[in-house]
Amino acid sequence: MTMKQQGGSRFSAATSVILGGALAVAISLPALGEADVTQQRLENADWEPQNWLTIFQNYSSWHYSGLNQINRDNVANLKVAFTTPLSSALVGATTRVNLENAPLVDDGFAYLDDAWGGIYKIDLHPGNAGVVVWFADAAISKDESARTRGMAMWGDKVYKDMVDGRVIAVNRETGEFEWDLQVARSPRPESVVGALTTLELLKGEQFTAAPLAVEGKILVGQAFGDRANRGWLQAMDWETGDEIWRTYTVPGPGEPGHETWKDEYNAWKTGGASLWTTGSYDVGTRTTLWGTGNAIPQIDVEYRPGDNLYSAAVVAFDIDTGEIVWHFQYAPNEGWDYDENGVHLLFDTVIDGKERKVVGHYARNGYYYQLDRTNGDFIFGTQYTDELTWTAGLDPKTGMPVEYDPNLDIQVYIPETRWFRTEEMFTACPTALGGVRWQPTSYDPRTQIAYAAGTDGCSDGRAIRSYPVLNDVPGEQPGVGQGQALGGIIARGEEVPQVPGEVVHDGWHGGKHVNNPGTHGVLVGIDVRTGKQTAKNHLKYDNASGATATAGDLVWTGNLDGAVAAYDSETLAELWRFNTRISIKAPVMSYAVGGKQYIAIIAGGQAAPGGYGLYPELATMGLGAMLYVFSL
Repeated sequence: MTMKQQGGSRFSAATSVILGGALAVAISLPALGEADVTQQRLENADWEPQNWLTIFQNYSSWHYSGLNQINRDNVANLKVAFTTPLSSALVGATTRVNLENAPLVDDGFAYLDDAWGGIYKIDLHPGNAGVVVWFADAAISKDESARTRGMAMWGDKVYKDMVDGRVIAVNRETGEFEWDLQVARSPRPESVVGALTTLELLKGEQFTAAPLAVEGKILVGQAFGDRANRGWLQAMDWETGDEIWRTYTVPGPGEPGHETWKDEYNAWKTGGASLWTTGSYDVGTRTTLWGTGNAIPQIDVEYRPGDNLYSAAVVAFDIDTGEIVWHFQYAPNEGWDYDENGVHLLFDTVIDGKERKVVGHYARNGYYYQLDRTNGDFIFGTQYTDELTWTAGLDPKTGMPVEYDPNLDIQVYIPETRWFRTEEMFTACPTALGGVRWQPTSYDPRTQIAYAAGTDGCSDGRAIRSYPVLNDVPGEQPGVGQGQALGGIIARGEEVPQVPGEVVHDGWHGGKHVNNPGTHGVLVGIDVRTGKQTAKNHLKYDNASGATATAGDLVWTGNLDGAVAAYDSETLAELWRFNTRISIKAPVMSYAVGGKQYIAIIAGGQAAPGGYGLYPELATMGLGAMLYVFSL
């Protein structure tokens, strides 16, 4: 059956400033039934606040719920409504499992995955229990290092792109697989798990970002450029999985931007610029906006002179052709692991008396940016971390770091905080873990405040020289990012200069960084009209859960210590907390069934032992994989 496209949209999320207050609608709206998910429904997702139809709630990535039954006045009464174990995430696993996903909800049914290709459909109607309707198992090897950031819905199907490079389509009604395709053209072999300095590792392409369904296309972004290949975005046909277009985020010879890779090693072939996090879709311009990861090698900028497009950037792709329409690069020749693969918020607002179509982004480098979403022009930037030392500021016209010199092949920035090839460590702020990484940010259209939860602090680092890989990787298909003559990414162990007492960082990073003990979490709000900070709360732990705003004047997040918490949206003072004792990296979401609002989160972050060495008390955290649902 071919699903017919429905007519034009009533309302576009990115153009809803004056209607923002209407999003706090009554949750007793009549159920639409578990109808096909169409372009019209996705464009109007805000008018279905009882549902959560796409990974960041709407095409504009607001991560906002218009439900207000749970609010700042009664949130203290919130209690556990039920839990549903996701035991398939743990059974047989030989590595950590990172559940960084939120459930999708449509008409009282939730869809979520376990990071190993297991898809759940859960009936939420009972209110006091989540009943598994079906479980579909795509059978990923449990030797993989599993991670998931969610799924997509379109038509009568759910879609999942997986860490082994496959993309699957599952019928929502029956749980049957409709297709299962190896989309990453160089699947990562099981034999190289943990082998971070072998040529075999160069074969790895994987997915971490949830797919995005737009105009009958399923968009998937290749995430493992850190393993020596190029990132890419591919559009697939929703019915067949056939490739419609594929665009690489590191340009090849003859493509605009290729001239910004000025090395002698063909580093563009292994250049990174991964798509770790799902993009946004601008209905008005028919462009999809995705943030890109760092260039590779990660730290050793002297190996890869030039601006290294399109790494550490936001890139706008034409939805019909995949052509790159515009880009904005946050830090050319970046070398602190400040990749910008995070969420990009789309909204309209008035700035200096002029209505603007805006992209808002909490950058990993410590600034909150606003750009014109029609062309990528810089509007303003605001520092949101306490400490920021890698640059003295942003040029008010271009948004480039003030030290940026387009005539230099290797950017100097501030030498005292730049990680060049030295024997001495230098300190840079913010920490290499953040500001904000992949975790969702949030936008409240009623107050026009953008929220983020992330990390604050500093890191010590230095670059280790990267060496060319002289061997070709046999058996690769034409068009794969790593190509034939691999260059400059793996620092082979016997050739790396050793520093007494120091463990050499993985060669694909080309560097080393150690986080300072002062690293902590941060929850912050910024008024998008002025760029002024509205409130900030310093959290005890590095935050990987992100922020979710709701119309009940609340902002929600989860924590590595297992706590789920709600904060006053105006002051960001904590109002409620519940501890699951399972590390959380997933975001909070909200839905309604039978006229009642629920708050849901997946606990299963599997934080690194001791919280990256920063928080020894987290070494005792229990393992688990559980859907927690709360209600009044």
